[in-house]
Amino acid sequence: MPAFGRASLLGMLLAYGGLILGVCVLSRAAACAGAEAPRGAGTAAEETALWAFLGPVAPGMSLGTWSIVQVDKPRGGTVVVTLRAADQPDLELAVTRLDADAPRPLARTAHLALFLARPVPADSPTPPAALAAAAALAEALRAREAAGPPPLGPLTP
Repeated sequence: MPAFGRASLLGMLLAYGGLILGVCVLSRAAACAGAEAPRGAGTAAEETALWAFLGPVAPGMSLGTWSIVQVDKPRGGTVVVTLRAADQPDLELAVTRLDADAPRPLARTAHLALFLARPVPADSPTPPAALAAAAALAEALRAREAAGPPPLGPLTP
């Protein structure tokens, strides 16, 4: 095995320094170019418009036997709405952009689809309470759509 000499050690150090310099230059160039927004994240204006669209579809709203407990910020193209009924456990529904190629939702509007945020096992039927809650929430969203379509930017996966 040949011994490392002064020239080979200097060459390795120069190569390593060049590699570090190249990584620094490329990472700086990427930072200056601006990172791409994550998919499914709407702009601040789109999110503000989505909250304005939802309006009264907010915590405290009554949907028959259900009431809205929480509405989460859009994430990954989904807004999760938590519903509660007196004799039922809390139920989380995912509101997404309606997509003809997606699985069949529990309920839908002209622009939106409602799914269980936490699916039931494949061999279990959808609980009837979930269908009733999804239908009630869809009706409230349809009423909002009557005033104008929702901004779908934050609901893009």
